[in-house]
Amino acid sequence: MNLRLRADDQVLLLTIPEPAVLAALARILVRGVVVAMGPPEFVDQARQALAEFDNVMLLDTDPARIPWRDGYFTKIVAPSGAEPSSEWRRVLSADGEIIHEDEASSGPAALPSRF
Repeated sequence: MNLRLRADDQVLLLTIPEPAVLAALARILVRGVVVAMGPPEFVDQARQALAEFDNVMLLDTDPARIPWRDGYFTKIVAPSGAEPSSEWRRVLSADGEIIHEDEASSGPAALPSRF
């Protein structure tokens, strides 16, 4: 499985990957958004590297409390092996999908580099 992204997808990453991955996603999501969550030191580092992108948001927050409205995200990329939580399902759109990092890193439409 892979991300199979559309330009208008709203993607939530429950970890912060390398800035190159976020930049590649931002270039694909020209009418969408990519939101990544992680610890403050990773958020700060990624913000500096991605300042040129208007469609990337980085949050220092806990994936157990996602500060978004219900049904907003079309894709959620979760840590490999993590069980979907009720909070993830709450912010996932009705036709959205949860993809684990190991699945997103393989196949013809894989993320451009590993998390």
